[in-house]
Amino acid sequence: MKILDINPKDIIFALDIGTRSIIGNVGIVKDRKFHTLCEKYMEHEERAMIDGQIHDINLVASTVNSVKKSIEEELGIEVKDVAIAAAGRFLRTTEVSVGIQLDANKEIDGEIIRSLELTAVKKAEEEINKQTQGKLYCVGYSVKNYYLNGYVISNLLSQRGENIAADVIATFLPRSVVDSLYSVMDKVGLNVTSLTLEPIAAMEAAVPKKLRLLNIALVDVGAGTSDIAISSNDSISAYGMVPMAGDEVTEAIVQNFLVDFNTAEKIKISSSRGEEIKFVDVLGIENNISAEEVNKIIKPVVDKIADEIGKKIIELNGGKSPNAVFLVGGGAHTYNFREALGESLNLSEKRIGIKGREAVINCINYNEELGSAGVTVLGIALVAIKKSGHDFIDVVLNNDVISLFNSHKHTVMDVMMQSGINHKTLIGKNGKNIRFVLNGITRVAFGTLGKGADIYVNDEKSTIDTEVSEGDKIKVDFAKDGKDASPKIIEYVRNINSISFYINDGIENIYPVAFINNERCDLEEIIKEGDEVKILFPSTLGEYIKYYEEDKHYLYFLRNEQIHSSYVIREGDRIYKKKNEELIEEQDNSMGEISKNNIEDEIIKKDINEKVKNETHIKESVDNLQESNEENILRESVDIENKAQIQETDKDKLDALEISNDGLHIVVNEKSITLRGKDKYVFVDIFDNIEFDLTISHGNLILLLNDKKAGYYDELKEGDIVKIFWDNI
Repeated sequence: MKILDINPKDIIFALDIGTRSIIGNVGIVKDRKFHTLCEKYMEHEERAMIDGQIHDINLVASTVNSVKKSIEEELGIEVKDVAIAAAGRFLRTTEVSVGIQLDANKEIDGEIIRSLELTAVKKAEEEINKQTQGKLYCVGYSVKNYYLNGYVISNLLSQRGENIAADVIATFLPRSVVDSLYSVMDKVGLNVTSLTLEPIAAMEAAVPKKLRLLNIALVDVGAGTSDIAISSNDSISAYGMVPMAGDEVTEAIVQNFLVDFNTAEKIKISSSRGEEIKFVDVLGIENNISAEEVNKIIKPVVDKIADEIGKKIIELNGGKSPNAVFLVGGGAHTYNFREALGESLNLSEKRIGIKGREAVINCINYNEELGSAGVTVLGIALVAIKKSGHDFIDVVLNNDVISLFNSHKHTVMDVMMQSGINHKTLIGKNGKNIRFVLNGITRVAFGTLGKGADIYVNDEKSTIDTEVSEGDKIKVDFAKDGKDASPKIIEYVRNINSISFYINDGIENIYPVAFINNERCDLEEIIKEGDEVKILFPSTLGEYIKYYEEDKHYLYFLRNEQIHSSYVIREGDRIYKKKNEELIEEQDNSMGEISKNNIEDEIIKKDINEKVKNETHIKESVDNLQESNEENILRESVDIENKAQIQETDKDKLDALEISNDGLHIVVNEKSITLRGKDKYVFVDIFDNIEFDLTISHGNLILLLNDKKAGYYDELKEGDIVKIFWDNI
């Protein structure tokens, strides 16, 4: 099933209901041409039609419905309107001339021309009804000539004049013929928007306007009738019909070879291809015959049909043969038909040609397999476009001229679809978010927001639903997608100020230390989806040794006193380190697998007083806890040391530190939460501390701060009340 990215109002559904088969064609008008989207061919199961006249409405409706359903299933749409054509079995024609007066200063538009033509049709209907019994229905008309102020003119549109006139040929059929077509359409739920005559449709397709200067006869040789149209002097000058066509040939085969009608049809087709034919007659006898035998049987019938058509053409053409004859329809391929018609018209065989679908210059993307039999259905679609009287409008989209079939009011979206632009280019996608774990807490780094398209019509800000008119200039600045999140570790470091101190008179700096998936990395490293990130803030001598010293075999001294791993390094400290060779030797000989940090602890236990020993035991307990929650313990150590140094610390700074440790208390969606680790918080920080999925949209995202609309970077304060939810309206 195709999913069509088009406006259903732009679809044209044409049906060619023939005596032997039905062809359905669905297409749209694009770049002033009819583009076929889908086409289906289906033959009647029984002889429901004879000589182009519907004899069994239900059987015909069943076949039409099968064609309709097949098209709908393939395209994934429902078709409601249809354009059809009637065969000219009981055709009557009349020619009339009408004129109307105008305001000389008023420009002639499509509505005025349409009014002139309908006035002519009304006059023709009145005249034809005077000559016949029973109600007749106008199934089509052609304008031979237009006049402006008494002079012939090819096109009245946009002209100005005091009076206009037209010569019109109108064609009529008995009401019963038309009613049977409408009954079929009603049974399958189709609304007829255009009704024409088959020869008019065939002429519209096979003989474009630029060829109508020539005197050309078009013959649509169907199964039941042969419809005729004559062109000359840049117009269609006459219509007619001969009630003889392909079925007469088929019936001759039925009588001579004792077969049913469908078998005879197959024999006729095979003989036209020169094939040897095998069939079983009604007596059950298998027969093998050559194409020559069949052609010998049908030749008298073909000659008679060609002679009748030739006489009718001469009659319609004012008693003379035309310059050329175009043949369409399945019967055009019947054996010896072209030669016989040439003899009847006294024309060279070179002047009689079979027109296939390649000759229909105003249609593209059609099925070539149907050949001349598929010309009329394209003509029905072209007549529907022409009869609508809507013409085209031109607009400019980003400096390109786009033509639209003016069948309804158009919007910017219609223009974009006509030009082949995908509507998805109007919506900017947000950048991809990255989820990761930072120091045990799940966090989300947000991609940047996408930017929607900007649309301008005649330099005014507009939307895709803005209506457009002839000559409008449309500018579309297409959407831009947001950038995917690409967070760096350094963006999550609260304080990147280093601690500067001296080791043996050489300056050293301690910076935050980062790990991704337990691998140490640079602070500029980019975090990826699902990464486990740790950021540590070394502050003690032990942490300095662990993360910055390659050689662990040193003792450290400050002001001639030994310091240990728990000592908090201060800005400007002058620390000296010295190797203890005896300690190294003792480690190699006696202590085996004891860690280097424990060696220092052993020396401390031997060399310092009992008070220092107790302090050392406390620090060892801290080190043990550090393995399960290293960052929290480091912070506690910092707090202990800071409070121990209270005389050297400004009281205001201490108060600020205590507030920071306590965190910021707010209420989010009626739940109390505490934000910790930063001096200041903005709204977007909340998403790091709550479970709220922003990756899939469920409507409009509503952010409220103290019942007022909030932005991502609004500052949070103690006790704020926050609401975050999706609005599905």
